[in-house]
Amino acid sequence: GWWRRYGQSVFQIRLGNTRAVVVNSFDDAKRMLIGHQSAVIDRPTLYTFHGVISSTQGFTIGSSPWDTSCKNKRKAAGAALGRPALRGYFDMFDLESYCIVRDLHRDSTAGATEISVRPYIQRYALNTTLALCYGIRMDSVYDEMLREILHVGSAISLLRSASENYQDYIPIMRYFPNNEKIRRSMELRDRRDKYLNFLLNKVREKIRNGTDKPCISAAILKDEETKLSGVEVSSICLSLVSGGFETIPGTLTSCIGSLATMEGQIFQEKAYEDIKRYYPDTKEAWRESFQEERVPYVNAIVKEAARYYTVSAMSLPRKTVSEVAWDGAKIPAKTMVLINAQAANHDVDHFGPSGALFHPERWLEESTSANLWTEKPSTGIQHFSFGAGSRACSGQVIASRLLYTALIRILSCY
Repeated sequence: GWWRRYGQSVFQIRLGNTRAVVVNSFDDAKRMLIGHQSAVIDRPTLYTFHGVISSTQGFTIGSSPWDTSCKNKRKAAGAALGRPALRGYFDMFDLESYCIVRDLHRDSTAGATEISVRPYIQRYALNTTLALCYGIRMDSVYDEMLREILHVGSAISLLRSASENYQDYIPIMRYFPNNEKIRRSMELRDRRDKYLNFLLNKVREKIRNGTDKPCISAAILKDEETKLSGVEVSSICLSLVSGGFETIPGTLTSCIGSLATMEGQIFQEKAYEDIKRYYPDTKEAWRESFQEERVPYVNAIVKEAARYYTVSAMSLPRKTVSEVAWDGAKIPAKTMVLINAQAANHDVDHFGPSGALFHPERWLEESTSANLWTEKPSTGIQHFSFGAGSRACSGQVIASRLLYTALIRILSCY
């Protein structure tokens, strides 16, 4: 890459009528997102994603420009997704992770038939966010609405990329006849509106009938103190649904793939031994898997999975709200900042020569007297898969618990 070739981790590029600063190394990404977090708290608005796709349901929390509405949405989402709220979701974690193991065993004919694990993990992630947001779940892996949500959401995430749409930076292209990007964006927007409105109306109907289940949309719709508008409620639910099904299935599927390699099978055995150390009875490991993150080796696999497979290789772009002084240069206000999370997460200057490899033990210390693993003390930001600083992902605590629970149960059973 240019960073290694020219020895500069931070450089400027030109995207049509927009100048952007690209940050590549771990240390520079940390310095930008943590050291200058107040200056890079904003997000740029891009024509295709913000102007076309998001024109009806509002912006997701992660892509919203920084304003009062965004603060309110982050506050509401933080209360629903923070560590104190986890206990209220234990039954959901228990059911959805059980369904992964149950259906993998059933559909593979106890391992005799080869199947793809990805659809089961997609359902796991999506059902979790649907239950959180709307109090509903789908039992079938190939449920029609579940597949529609996954298809539309994945297609929109591709159009959301800061480098995907030339018309975001060359305005005249927006007026070209037969503009396929705009046509496709409007089609996906309408399809997304259809299922989001259906889900929210279903919650409203259940509230009227007194049959609603505890969920974010019902809590917000019934709580006048939140003072959130209808668009803000839609935005919060949209953020959780679209965020959860993108990151968790990608990370967990990649993790299982890494553990299935020859090298990964060694990590599997060590993880299983560590599980047995804390839970001699596998049934106890099953019961406790969603209540605590106690097994060091599994925690290390979760961290390494998030670092190694960076779901969003180029993080959502930031925008400076004030001038940033950077090594003698000045980054003006209202400048787009692109964090190359993929490069930062694999930076050999920070992670050592094994930075490009899947190696969970980088997060662990092994006792010399026995095969006992302990986690290395956490020292600040560990990777950039959840972002960092003032706009870090609000759902990272729940995401980590979902990954941990699924891994404990899959490793214990297989």
